[in-house]
Amino acid sequence: MHLCLIMEELSEIDRKVLYELSRNSKQSYKQIARNIKSKKEVVAYHINELLKRQIITKFVPIFSLSKLGILSHKVYLKLQGLTLEKEDKLIKDLIKDKKVAWIAKSIGRWDLLLGFYAKNIIEFAKIKDRILSKLSKYVEEYNLTFIEDAIILNRDYLLNDKRKETSEFSFAGEFKIQRLDDLDLKIIQIIKNEARIPLLDIAKCLNVDARTIKNRIRELEKRRILQGQTVFIDLDKLGFQLHKLCVTFKNYNSTDFERVVNYCKQNPKIIHIIKSLGSWELELEIEDNNLQDIYDFIRLLKNEFAAIIKHIELVTIVKEPKLDFFPDFVD
Repeated sequence: MHLCLIMEELSEIDRKVLYELSRNSKQSYKQIARNIKSKKEVVAYHINELLKRQIITKFVPIFSLSKLGILSHKVYLKLQGLTLEKEDKLIKDLIKDKKVAWIAKSIGRWDLLLGFYAKNIIEFAKIKDRILSKLSKYVEEYNLTFIEDAIILNRDYLLNDKRKETSEFSFAGEFKIQRLDDLDLKIIQIIKNEARIPLLDIAKCLNVDARTIKNRIRELEKRRILQGQTVFIDLDKLGFQLHKLCVTFKNYNSTDFERVVNYCKQNPKIIHIIKSLGSWELELEIEDNNLQDIYDFIRLLKNEFAAIIKHIELVTIVKEPKLDFFPDFVD
């Protein structure tokens, strides 16, 4: 399916609204209306319709987890002998598991991708061992990766085919632990899946003055713990899929790595650039509705960096039953 057909399902205002929410989902109707040269009543209507159609699934803050001493790990699994009934039960159990932050069913070398948050490698090892023990008879092969850093980019493809100069959010980054008090943690737990929740609602829930809540959130932003806000979209409803490119380098060095990253930033359909420790050094996450575009980009990337890139592995995400940007267990 081609982009022009997909975009016919979204009006021009829908695309502009989604773009603005992707850039900053906390913006008011008035702010978005000003940016897209519309009226706030029109913006409110379109956001509500996108929610009703479940194109928008939730509004989420982006936290720099490394500043809180939280590490991000992933396990990639190749499975065998798993019936649809058993798979359905497995996914439901994993969704309930508070230690599991991300679940993705995929096509390619890997069948199931899982993400976890942990405060140290020992904690992750315990989670990993528990999950793998539960799945042991179905696991043919698995791979472990650790997110060293991750850049979240805006969905510029919603408006055009070129990457704009836009802000980047860091999901991980340099490991410098900053402490949070009890009120900070309670605020984060409330907003982590609802970035647009009104301050008065948070204040009422916590029995605290709204001005205090506002100041606390501003302080989290000032400390760069709270990096920004974005929106989760049900790509299936737009005919899109999430594709992951796992890039292995021939001889890694920071200069070559930055060259590849800067090149990839120009692709408006790349929304996440992840620096990994594991079997590969880089993961690129692309939202697209045309597999040929993905193959073309892989070819261009290989040709442009033939002396640097050793291998690119494509994994296509068919469903994400669970995705949380912040863990439940932080204290």
